[in-house]
Amino acid sequence: MSDTHAMNREERIAKAREMAAHNAPDGETRVQQQGSRVARRLGNVGAPQAQRHVAAAEQAGNAGYLSAVDTPPQWERSVELARAVAITRAKRHDTITHGEIKWVIYDELRMLVDHSMFTILLEAVDRDSDGVLLSSIIVQDDDGKPGDGFPAYAGNMGFEFPLVTLQRQVYEHFG
Repeated sequence: MSDTHAMNREERIAKAREMAAHNAPDGETRVQQQGSRVARRLGNVGAPQAQRHVAAAEQAGNAGYLSAVDTPPQWERSVELARAVAITRAKRHDTITHGEIKWVIYDELRMLVDHSMFTILLEAVDRDSDGVLLSSIIVQDDDGKPGDGFPAYAGNMGFEFPLVTLQRQVYEHFG
């Protein structure tokens, strides 16, 4: 193969990579697309069925559990999934349950989130750059409110408003 031919090949590869990078959706667009896709699947399942799927997987004992330390790539992906689907719900001015978040993660990763790690997951979906607590719309299955530790967490993060105000801020920010 001649040097000219090889150079043309390398130039073509470089150009193709450049075009792919230019045409690829940015991170925010990708997250929005992902959130919409996952939310559609979740809508087809419904909250009660999602919770039953997760409970069955927990009882079967054949799925691994997520951990920021033991399974970092899956952990990062679970945070990304939880955030994406919560943002999609926020755009509809609606809450999402713990069971639905757990199902989304289980459906995508075939891994479970135990109770102690779920609190850490909820904190991880919040971003300082949002200026709101996205986790305020992630609620318990039984009473439709964030977990018992949420008021203290919100206060520690500098949010002293009633829950309804925190949720409205999320809906306005992402809506």
